[in-house]
Amino acid sequence: MNFALVLSILQIILIDVVLSGDNAVVIAMAAHKLPEHQRNRAILWGGGIAIFMRIIFTMIMAFLLMVPGLRMFGGILLVWIACKLLRDEGEESVTADSADRSTLSAIKMIFLADFVMSLDNMLAVAGASHGDWKILLFGLLVSIAIIMTCSTLIANLMNRYHWIVTLGAAILAFTAGEMMMNDREFAGYIVKNHQVSLDHHWEAYMVSHAHVQGFDAGDGLPEDIKEVAKYEAAKNEKAPGKLTFIGQMSVEQRDTLLKHTSDKKAIDDLYEATRYRDVPAWVPAGWRGRVESWFQLKWTAANWKAIQGHSHHYVSWIFCGCVVAFCLTSPRWWPGAQKKEEPITEAPPTNPQN
Repeated sequence: MNFALVLSILQIILIDVVLSGDNAVVIAMAAHKLPEHQRNRAILWGGGIAIFMRIIFTMIMAFLLMVPGLRMFGGILLVWIACKLLRDEGEESVTADSADRSTLSAIKMIFLADFVMSLDNMLAVAGASHGDWKILLFGLLVSIAIIMTCSTLIANLMNRYHWIVTLGAAILAFTAGEMMMNDREFAGYIVKNHQVSLDHHWEAYMVSHAHVQGFDAGDGLPEDIKEVAKYEAAKNEKAPGKLTFIGQMSVEQRDTLLKHTSDKKAIDDLYEATRYRDVPAWVPAGWRGRVESWFQLKWTAANWKAIQGHSHHYVSWIFCGCVVAFCLTSPRWWPGAQKKEEPITEAPPTNPQN
């Protein structure tokens, strides 16, 4: 096993563990009220199903994330999950009669939440594996084992300290708000129609980066691409520099960049991530104009230029804060929620005086 292979596996484990901290919290929230043996079974089955689906979808994540409204739908689903978990906290503890039913419910909740919350970090993990499914599989299995262990520890803490449940719901709600704000169709509508950026993550839809070895910019990049490409040399001359490209790259632009470096793989990968993609022939002619953006990994450079000087990223924070407040107050207005009333203590009857 060479150093590059070990480094790639460690990178996958680190990415998945760091980005899946909220997954561990929601798993713990869904299972912490169960008896210990049911709790472990719920975490094992719910997480196991999510692992299987995560591995499959990681391999096709670049296409899955282009599904219109996927992040928006996932965010709304997470809001519902956060509200339901908080609502369930107000119910009585799990009894022997209801344990099996509650275990099945926890498994469903763990699977839904873990899968939805993994949409974004699955793309990062897929990139770290460099297309090697064996490395991807091994790294995911190790990282998920770590996450499940953390989930068990967090679940035990939740049973002792109730405020951790509220904190977990807030984390889940904040994640839901971020997913809705980062929905590709919503972001595209705002950028293309109002020329405003409301979240710094929207940059990923317009800008691509690549680490290129031995890039010779000379006196500067060629005139035909210097407005959409920028190269930053590394401090160490032997280390690869950072090449940034805005918008969609044409074949001519790719060939021009190749003249300045021998690192053909880095340029080809950058081109593949930014090139314009034709609408497939099976799409009806009348729909082609409407669905064209669905097949593009990056928007055009014109969108990037339009939002310069028009960034209001605080809106994203305000929106996420509102989602958190919405979820944390849900036990008060959730349909079917019943306020616990204090038992009325009747005064003892008084003996009538003769």
